Amino acid sequence: MSDPLQNKVAEYSAFNTSTLQPKLQLAVNDREETEAEICEYALLRSKLQMMEAEPDGGSATGAIQPINTLVDISHQTIYCNATISNPRTVYVHTGMGFHVEFTVEEAIAFIDKRIIFLQNDVLKHRVEVAMSIAEDVEKAIELLEEFKEADED
Repeated sequence: MSDPLQNKVAEYSAFNTSTLQPKLQLAVNDREETEAEICEYALLRSKLQMMEAEPDGGSATGAIQPINTLVDISHQTIYCNATISNPRTVYVHTGMGFHVEFTVEEAIAFIDKRIIFLQNDVLKHRVEVAMSIAEDVEKAIELLEEFKEADED
């Protein structure tokens, strides 16, 4: 292989390693974060549906009873005990750092819409981006292998 061509192959190999592969890793991480967010919303929906199934709050008198629970305060690394005084209203993360107070029924309806949005728009886009970058990485590796084979011949 000629010296200028060898330099270009080395440059392209460095581009693949320093740019394309990190981009692919970021795209995969974004996709995984979206999948995790969908799972968290689904888990929240199931818990809210269980709460909704108890119309009297679990009390024989019909009064709303407080709920004692563990609350995640640090991304599943630190939990603390908490008492929910009114379990008929909940705060739900709606995106972009905002939390909105909903009734249990409203929260379930919002969560259903949010999951659909995340699956059909956000996740779909992130999967497409990751697949596109993965194809670019594969093509780059194939091209570099062809250059190596040509150099050996």
